[in-house]
This record gives sequence, structure tokens and C-alpha cells, in this order.
Amino acid sequence: MKALYTLFTIVCLSQFSYAQYFTLTSNGFVSSKDKTDYIVIDKPNTKKNELYRNVLSALSSMYKDPKEVLSLAENESITINGYEPKSLAVKQKRNYLQIGKSTIEYDLSYSITMLFKDDKIRINRPSFEARKWNSNIGDYEYLVLNETNKNKNSIYNKKNEVDYPDAISGLENHFNNLIQEILEKSNKINNW
Repeated sequence: MKALYTLFTIVCLSQFSYAQYFTLTSNGFVSSKDKTDYIVIDKPNTKKNELYRNVLSALSSMYKDPKEVLSLAENESITINGYEPKSLAVKQKRNYLQIGKSTIEYDLSYSITMLFKDDKIRINRPSFEARKWNSNIGDYEYLVLNETNKNKNSIYNKKNEVDYPDAISGLENHFNNLIQEILEKSNKINNW
């Protein structure tokens, strides 16, 4: 009974420490709360220029070369144009003859825009591109959101069914953790 209680406590605490801002659907990311294409973070009694400066400071500490990654509209918005190699692991069957699945690591390019007002930060849904170099064909292979005539390697097939659930969980975890890290670091900027 004690072990069951401990397990229950761990599960509950892990759920509270993880914020689910966005959920991935066949239409792209939507707010987990109200299904819009953005979320709003309330920051009571905080002026927009202070929110902007804190987020910019947090982002500057997170990226090796912030000038290459960040697009700025002074005190209005910040767009993150990130790239992370081999950051999305997906179990896939590489061909019809293969028994079982291989883990394929995709490079992830993404864009997230944050807008600022007094007392609020709006975070628009992330857009992304997942690709990997295929030396056999001498070109990139893409993992797209929805199947097309040109690319059948997709998270959602033409019937709107999920082909790669671990791609969904990997992308949701990646972007929700990134947003949570940005917000936590921006909260600590003036608290040293």
C-alpha cells in the first residue's frame, strides 16, 4: 500500500510540474486550454517593456548566438527561429521488408512568436519542420504533419489517423518544455 501511495504521489507531482501549453493536431499546434492558435500568459502588474526585456534576457541566455536566432520588434514582439539537430526521435518502419521499427532522429527547425502587452504575453503556436539527411538519395527526408501526394512520411495519414504517436508526444514535449523554460528564466531575471 505504501508503494502504491508513493507511485501515486510521483505521478501527481510530475503532472503538476509539466505545463501543457500546446497540443499537436492534424491542423498544427493548438492551445491545450481553448483550441486557439495561441496562448496568453498573464503577468499581473508588469509593464510590457519589462516583460519584453525579461523574455529577451532569458532567450539570450538560452541560445549560443541569439542574434542569429531572434528577430525583434522592440518592445512589441520576439520571434525565435531555432534549429536543433537530431532532437526528434521517431520509431518508424523504414521499408516494407523491415521487421520491427527503427528509431530515426530528425533535425528540428522551428519558429515561435511572442507578443507583449501590459500584464500579458501572447505566444503564437509553434511552426516546425522535421528533416533528416538521407545519404542514399543525397537529399533530405521530411516528416510532415499531413500526408501529401509528394510525401507519405507523415504524422497524420490521409484518413486523419496518427501514424507516429511518438512524433506527437516528442513535438509536444519539446515545445511545451521550451516555453516553460523561457517563462521560468524570464521570471528569475530580476530575482537574483
